[in-house]
Amino acid sequence: MDTNKLIPLLSEMAIFVNVVESGSFSKAAHKLGIAPSSVSRSVSRLENALQEKLLERTTRQMRLSLTGQEVFSFCREMLTSAQMAVHAAQADRDDVSGSLRIAAPKALAKTLLTPIVLDFIRDYPRVSLQLKVADHYIDPISDEVDVLIQITDSPVEGLVARTLGNCRLIVCASPDYLEKYGMPGHPEDLRDHSCLYLGENPRDRFWEFSRAQDKSVVSVSGPFAVNHSEIRREAVLQGLGISIFPEFMITPYLRSRQVVEVLPDWKIRGNYQGKIIAQYAQSRFIPNQIKVFVEYIRTRFISDSGVQTE
Repeated sequence: MDTNKLIPLLSEMAIFVNVVESGSFSKAAHKLGIAPSSVSRSVSRLENALQEKLLERTTRQMRLSLTGQEVFSFCREMLTSAQMAVHAAQADRDDVSGSLRIAAPKALAKTLLTPIVLDFIRDYPRVSLQLKVADHYIDPISDEVDVLIQITDSPVEGLVARTLGNCRLIVCASPDYLEKYGMPGHPEDLRDHSCLYLGENPRDRFWEFSRAQDKSVVSVSGPFAVNHSEIRREAVLQGLGISIFPEFMITPYLRSRQVVEVLPDWKIRGNYQGKIIAQYAQSRFIPNQIKVFVEYIRTRFISDSGVQTE
């Protein structure tokens, strides 16, 4: 196939890659911002041009044909090379400009990232920034994210990882609640207290503690369960019970003595604790806006985040 015939197929190949990675025509269409019918026509044009069936489709599922698997591999390399070409051009710029797509968990994004991101936008007006907030797993490649920020001790393999700080979980209650019901001295004492938990699944009722070689698993109960940290924090501030929070959500209230840490000598097991890490693709050409943004948030985390830093 000569170049004149190949060039019009490049966009069809890119759409084909998105269909395969998204797992459906409708999801690819939503991601690309076009109609599902346009996606379907693009794949059909590619199949007709190559005179090969790339996707085997039924009403319930879609899978690559043997030829489609090989074509997808080359098309994916083509798209990656195109992205690297853009990165190479942007990496040599002295100014900070271009697009930047960030993903982060909800509580972290709202509590810590939002003020930093808004300041970054004001300081670097030539950068067009998109913030994707989600608690489910984000694939930085298929979801086309430039910088992935998460709380984890197991960063995504193959990506550059910059540690911004550390976050632990804190058990706390209001002074009024503790004055009325007493301060727990051991995790087992929580059985006799009003504990506010997530309530997303049955395991949320079981709080697991450790201290040196000691371990304790406590079945807690209370008048209120909610999978929203800010609502649960408000309930704690109003003296309704004891609950668990990432430290960045509760540190200001600890400092102002609106809440008091409970069982500070014990470590509680759960999500939303570990290293706060920013990750981005490993390449010889890192776009300038990515490098500047990661350093910007790293500096701000150190100065005013309210989390532990290394």
